[in-house]
Order: sequence, then C-alpha cells, then structure tokens
Amino acid sequence: MSAKVGDNMKLDERKKKILSSVVEDYIESAEPVGSKTLVEKYHLDYSSATIRNEMKLLEEEGYLEQPHVSAGRIPSTKGYRYYVDNLMKERKLSMVDIDYINNTINGFGDTDAIFEQIADVVSKVLATPTVITKNNTDTVENIKVVKISDKLLLIVLMSKNGTVKDCIAKLTDTVEDTVIDQMTSILNQDLTGTPFSELHLALNNVIKKDLEVFSGAMNDIVNSIRYELSKDLKKLNSGLESILENPDFSDIERVKNFVNMISTQEIIDAALQKSKEDKLSIVIGSENKEVLLNDYTIISLDIERDNKYLGKLSVIGPKRMNYAKTISTLKYIKEKFNTTLTINKDKDDSKGG
Repeated sequence: MSAKVGDNMKLDERKKKILSSVVEDYIESAEPVGSKTLVEKYHLDYSSATIRNEMKLLEEEGYLEQPHVSAGRIPSTKGYRYYVDNLMKERKLSMVDIDYINNTINGFGDTDAIFEQIADVVSKVLATPTVITKNNTDTVENIKVVKISDKLLLIVLMSKNGTVKDCIAKLTDTVEDTVIDQMTSILNQDLTGTPFSELHLALNNVIKKDLEVFSGAMNDIVNSIRYELSKDLKKLNSGLESILENPDFSDIERVKNFVNMISTQEIIDAALQKSKEDKLSIVIGSENKEVLLNDYTIISLDIERDNKYLGKLSVIGPKRMNYAKTISTLKYIKEKFNTTLTINKDKDDSKGG
C-alpha cells in the first residue's frame, strides 16, 4: 500500500471506534454522519455529547470534515487513510460474488480476452469503473502460425512475460504448408525480441522485405496482427455506466468530467506512477499526484504470472468506496486469474507434447 500516514498518529480506542463508525456509515449512506446516528445505529457506549466532542476533536486533527454548518461529518483523506491502514477489517466475499467470478472468468481466449473478462467482472461486482493497464515493455518471444483451413490461419504471439495474443488471418489465396512454415520462420527471425510497443514498425519492415516473396499471404498475416494490436491502443475500461447509479455522481457535469478523465491515458498513467512499486496500492484523494483525481481513490493490484509483471488492475471511484470489499475482490480475482492462466498453460503444454 502507499505510505502509512496513520502509523505516526496515535488515536485512543474511543476515537478509533468513532472514526471507524463514521467512515463505514458514510461509505454505506453517502450522507454526513451525526452523533445521533452513531448512538442509535452503532450502539457505541458513549453519550451523544461525548461523541460530538470526540468528532469535533477528530475534525480539528484532520480526520473528519464538516461539509456544511450544522451538518454531520464525513471522513477526510487523512481519515480514510487511517481507517484503511489501521481500522479496516478483512471482508470475505459472498458466495454470490464468488460464484459469479468463477463462472464468468472462464479462461477462454488469449490473455487479452481474460483481461477483458476480469475488467468486466470487477466493475460489475463492485459497481465501480475498472481499468486494466498492460505491461507495454513486454517483448515477442515466439510466433506460431497454425493452418485451420485452406484460407484460414491462426496466428499466436507469445510474449516473454507469458501473455498470449492470437488472431485469425483470412487469406486471399491458398498456400502450401511448406510456405506457411517458411513464413513462420521469417516472422520469428524478424520479430522475436521486439517490444509490443514497437511491433507496428517492425511489421512494416517485414512487409517491405518479404512481401514480394510471399505475395498476399504475408500481407494477410501482417494485417491481422496489426488489427489485433490496434485494439491494444485503448485501455481496457469497464463499468463506466455504473457511476450513474452512484450518489456521488448526481451532477451530470461531474459524470462527464470523470468519464473524460478516466479515459485519458496521460492522467491514468500519471496517477498510477505512485503505485508502481506496490503490488497492492491504495491512493486516496490528495495523495494522487494528478490534481483532477483529488476527490477519488485508486486501488490497484499488480497482475503477474510466474513472478513476471503483466499489468495492473485498478478500480477508480469516489473516496467513499467500500475499501474492504474492493480489496478482497481484487485479491480473489488475482488468484482466479493466476489459476486460469496456469490451466491454459498446462493445456497448451499437453497439446505441444
């Protein structure tokens, strides 16, 4: 996680209970929390007067904020940080969520297809926009060309980090198996070790060098790979429609600004810089380097396979998000992802054998 601000700040047990209750009630209700609510709903063993006094002290110390005079209080960035680092209890996922995740992430398709499944599942379970940023430094390790029919080829690109990208090439003319083997050899010779971010340029060189020899077949293969790569230019955003049901987005202008912001590569990249060295990162409000994200929280989890970094799964939403459920969901889905990739790898290995 990010630096634990709360570790240097001592709160007695009473303040901890009150702060925890305020955070959890505000997460649930989206309404400022007053002392009466804490007495009636959480059955704290303190009088309303005592709770009011403690809430005032917590506000003075920067853990709570009062949005309006005479209104209840809401957690500040500092309050959320202390709660996440010191007070939050681990939450188990419901069987409904577990069943949904298990049934939806089925492992069909290449690594990108599974990434898309994950983004969709996370956004639906949490009703929060989800972004997957993929490792753009990964390189091509091997290319296989498999003949499906006379005019249909399956192109499989395997990366050094273990991701698999596949696409279908529809041929203009039929080609002999020996020609397919030759093209496969040339593609591996020219493209192995090329970063995926530079693959478009490398493919142009392949076309210039080998198009005359292999005519339209190589062109068909290269175009199919190009099309597959073009889909990677966009981040995998999922669940943007879920914000419309969130009370934090009752203002349509805020919705527009949020959608524009979360869809802008530079903003998300800048926001994720802070979490680069953390496998699980929670960046809250003003802890974000990007000012436009100061009202939001980003919870990110690295996605890895065999200790190789594949990308980052991030949930982006208002500071008033369900931190415990979000973290439990991301961790469970990461385990499911790793299991799915392992099963797929074992299937591929058995086929190869």
